[in-house]
Amino acid sequence: MTEGELWSRGLLAELRAASYKPPAWISFLSRAFTRAREIRKQRRREHRETLALAAAGLLAWVIVAAAGQPWVALAGATWWLLVTLMIDWHLGMLEDASGRPIDGLGLANMLSALRAGVVPALLVASPPVLAWLLIASGATDVLDGRVARARGEQTRLGHWLDGSVDGLILGAAAIGAARTDLLAWWVVALVLGRHALQWLAVAAVFFIRAQAPPRKGLVSARKPGIVLFAGLALVTLQVPGSAMLVVAGALGGLATLAVSIARSSPAGAAS
Repeated sequence: MTEGELWSRGLLAELRAASYKPPAWISFLSRAFTRAREIRKQRRREHRETLALAAAGLLAWVIVAAAGQPWVALAGATWWLLVTLMIDWHLGMLEDASGRPIDGLGLANMLSALRAGVVPALLVASPPVLAWLLIASGATDVLDGRVARARGEQTRLGHWLDGSVDGLILGAAAIGAARTDLLAWWVVALVLGRHALQWLAVAAVFFIRAQAPPRKGLVSARKPGIVLFAGLALVTLQVPGSAMLVVAGALGGLATLAVSIARSSPAGAAS
């Protein structure tokens, strides 16, 4: 366990000991933000790189506004600021599994951040544009993992960022497809529910047990995720029957989540 993980675990344990009362939450957030400021001072290069990434993204949304889409650009710019702020607040997670700090934000993390930046566009894009954005997002998802391994940039931040962005991309693409009548809203609910339940389960373990969910016993959701992505890509390309792939992928993800929770429970672990 790295120093950062130990610090987080201790802070969560204090929050739990205080029964999650409002003063405890205030102290929790205050100390978290204070630590983030201290890490930014220590990692000035990574902080500057994050600011440069934020500026580049804002420039892209300014171009969108100039092209006649001011409200889309405003939503996109606001979202992009939130994404880059979250990265800037978590620069302490730029470390490998052993806790060794990794220099620089890294190309892999930048690619993951750029994928996150297109989420607002997925919500409002026309079917042809939605298809291209989704396919490009899938390609960069594969690329950022390979880049991270090739360049020695595998970090806790990258692991967290990649998984979170995947869920956001798939959820936004499903909503965008339903908005243009390519997908039924009940299918969208399955896609959103699959990822929302996963995030809720992880958050519950963090705040109740004051530690990350154990990896032992977890069932990989990679294959259902690939099926879900393929289904959404085919839906945006208006291939008949492809919505059933989306349903299968979402249900498969829910099934793997249920099995993982069962295995990680005290009764499941004992058996």
